[in-house]
Amino acid sequence: MPPLKPGWAPDENLGVRPLHRQPDRTRRGIPLWALLVVLVLVPLSTVATFAVVLGSRAQAEASASASAAEQVRAFGQLARASAAVDQELLVVVVQAALNNPDAVGRLGITPAFAAVAADLVDQSRDRVRAETDLELQRSVELADPADTARTAQAAVRELRARVDGGGALDLPGLRQSWAAVAALLHAQQDTVVVAAASSAGSTATVAAIRDVRVVADLAARLNPDVVDYLGWLLDATGPDEPTRRWQWLRSHAAVMVAREAMASLADADLRTRALGLAGTPSAVQVDSLLTTATTQGPVVPTLTQLRSLVSAAGVVTEETTDVLGRAVEVAAASAAVDGAAADAERDRTVLVGLGAFVGTVLLLWLVGRQVTRSLRGLAEQADEIGRGRLVDVGAGGPREVRSVGLALGATVASLRRIQSQAGAVARGDLGAPVLAEPVPGPLGEVLHDSVERLVDAFRTRDRLQLALSHEAAHDPLTDLPNRAQALRLTTAALHRARRAGTATGLLFVDLDGFKGVNDRAGHAAGDAVLRTVASRMRRVARAGDTVCRLGGDEFVVLVEAVTDVAELVRLGERLVRTASRPVVVATTSGPRQVSVGASVGVALAQDGEVDGDELLARADAAVYRAKHAGRGRVEVFDDGLRAHIDERRDVEEGLRHGLAEGQLHVLYQPVLDVLTGALRGFGATPRWARPGLGELTPEAFVPVAEQSDLVCELDRWVLRTATAQLAAWRSEAGLALDEDGPTVSVDVSARFLGDPRVTDLVLEALVDAGLPARALVLEVGEAAVVEAPSLLGRLSDLRTLGVGIALDDFGIARTSIGALRHLPVDALKVAPSLLSADPADQRVVALVVAAAHASGLTVVAGGVEEAEVLDRLAADACDAAQGHHLSAPLAADGAGALFRAGTVRTVSPGTPTG
Repeated sequence: MPPLKPGWAPDENLGVRPLHRQPDRTRRGIPLWALLVVLVLVPLSTVATFAVVLGSRAQAEASASASAAEQVRAFGQLARASAAVDQELLVVVVQAALNNPDAVGRLGITPAFAAVAADLVDQSRDRVRAETDLELQRSVELADPADTARTAQAAVRELRARVDGGGALDLPGLRQSWAAVAALLHAQQDTVVVAAASSAGSTATVAAIRDVRVVADLAARLNPDVVDYLGWLLDATGPDEPTRRWQWLRSHAAVMVAREAMASLADADLRTRALGLAGTPSAVQVDSLLTTATTQGPVVPTLTQLRSLVSAAGVVTEETTDVLGRAVEVAAASAAVDGAAADAERDRTVLVGLGAFVGTVLLLWLVGRQVTRSLRGLAEQADEIGRGRLVDVGAGGPREVRSVGLALGATVASLRRIQSQAGAVARGDLGAPVLAEPVPGPLGEVLHDSVERLVDAFRTRDRLQLALSHEAAHDPLTDLPNRAQALRLTTAALHRARRAGTATGLLFVDLDGFKGVNDRAGHAAGDAVLRTVASRMRRVARAGDTVCRLGGDEFVVLVEAVTDVAELVRLGERLVRTASRPVVVATTSGPRQVSVGASVGVALAQDGEVDGDELLARADAAVYRAKHAGRGRVEVFDDGLRAHIDERRDVEEGLRHGLAEGQLHVLYQPVLDVLTGALRGFGATPRWARPGLGELTPEAFVPVAEQSDLVCELDRWVLRTATAQLAAWRSEAGLALDEDGPTVSVDVSARFLGDPRVTDLVLEALVDAGLPARALVLEVGEAAVVEAPSLLGRLSDLRTLGVGIALDDFGIARTSIGALRHLPVDALKVAPSLLSADPADQRVVALVVAAAHASGLTVVAGGVEEAEVLDRLAADACDAAQGHHLSAPLAADGAGALFRAGTVRTVSPGTPTG
């Protein structure tokens, strides 16, 4: 051995070692097993913690799924309890009918036979009560709805005491109290189903829970439908008949809507069963009677039919409840599957973590005795890794150490891969290749599965966000940008034009005759026409132009960097031609060719001088002029239209202010019998005392109102004012509600009639005024009915209330005289333009009067200005007339005096109106 250098000593393993290292080794001496623990367990502690977190999360998901299953079953039990409560109310209604002499008389049975039938109903009542008690008690035994079920039990006992107490029953009040019990159970159902959906572990379970709710909604609607029908039947001649009928119609409509919702059920087998409910014998029996009642009025059943109806209603409820039970089983099974999946995930996580721990301990035991000093360097590297610094691991030394080094290096590589994957997810770089590289082994599979789930969740979120953004900005039928997006695109284009100093054009395309396609071929055909026209417009538009759909049959085309308005006109003409080409659509009777036209309004903004709303309004005004100039035209916005828009806005804003400030009042023009001169009624017309302009006639402001929703507010105001005034005159004259008297006629617009609430609004005005429905006549223009046949259903509903319907300005549209008998109207009001000296017009008037009388309609001539016209109307047997020759429109005081007098002499047009 060569001589040692100063400060060095012999070492049996390495030959020599520095003497100054010995004290340091004594101070820092660490057992090899401790180094191994640091080397292996510290990196794995992070993995173990992650496994515990995953296991805990899986356990929580399993518990939530079990909770969802229990809540779904609780929802089904509450639905059955609610159906039992409704079924008991149905039996109570029948029992009350048999105990009511008036109802027995309406049913056409003798009191003795009614008593026998009442005993049978009492037996059914006991059976139904037992069923109600059983279902409520089952609900009490459940944890979540227990308190609500006890409250329902107490309420049912109280209602039964009222029913069994004897005497006449207040069926409406009893119906309302019973409905409150059902509503209490329904509210608890909503709470339970929301909790179930929140605890669901998968979209399949959420869909199954929704199916339960949809079927339960149908079960809840069935018995109220029959109960409200019987309530209407028993009060068919009473003063509350319209209210009872309206209440039943809403209940029946709710059943129809709930049945239609069955088609949306997610489970195919459940959907088949639910859709089959409407075709069962009992359902057909109930629906046949109720459907007949919607068109022909209440059908008074015999006692046998009444029992059969109640029995069939019960069977329908039981059948629906059976389907509901199936829906509950499907949802509970789906929740159970979610729970099983969560349990399996938890078990896999625990097993992987346990396997990693056991493997590490075994590795320590096998190699711990054979490692050498080289392990100290490896331990130091492991210590660095344990501190979160993923250093490179050396693989030198004996084979065992190299194996440990290689294993630790692989662990470091895996952790680095996990670190890279976590970084990619954190950055949102979901396309990074590292996300597709799993860490080896079972634990790697679990970790990679978790990463994939996170990536899938992020990608699903991004797809949903993109889809929602697209849907929010595009029309679902044509996939064109919608109105909101069109305004945003127009605004952006105007900003670019302002910076670049260029012009921006907007073409407003309004289809002609589109409503006729909907009315003749159906809405599906109308949708096909809109899609075809939209596709054609995209092809006709130039590259860079944007086609948008505003809604209905209205489109716009946005054109940037316009050099000449003539190019916009040429584009508009191409759009008119392409829209006018026939379209073949599918109908129930086979393929059919339909045609529409188009009118185009063009507006141009230079240097972004206006905003998007203003440019759209200008194009709208231009297309309005195009349609009124003959349609199929292209019109350009100019100074005349600008003045027209400014004037229209001024009138609209002033009218809105005038309605709010009470600047409007109503004049009443008498309607007189042509032969006797007796007063038949009044025509109510609004006048506007506009500050600075004096009193304005309807011609000055009604057309402006009709171009916006303001006309609906104006119509409601005139309706309420006129009905209240006529009711006041009748009260002063001492007329009872069942006595006839002069009527009041109110012009209403197509927009007002198109409001789904129009029947309720008219009924509310009559009730508030205390005016019988037959004293009100609503006048609707013939042209409005021709252009929108869908209004006929609303007119029919109004006639059902007892309101009179008059077809105004008859003779200027295209209504066939032969179709008069099929229209839901009571009178025709001949257009003033036909009351001329032209013999052809006179023959038309005579023909109209004869045809109207043959159809059972009365005829009123409006705009009678001369005595000769009145003589001709008398010769033609016209029923009534109004006009300045008879009387100018009168203020309320003058019309009230005329009402009290009952007749009037002919008044010249210059007579003061009071």
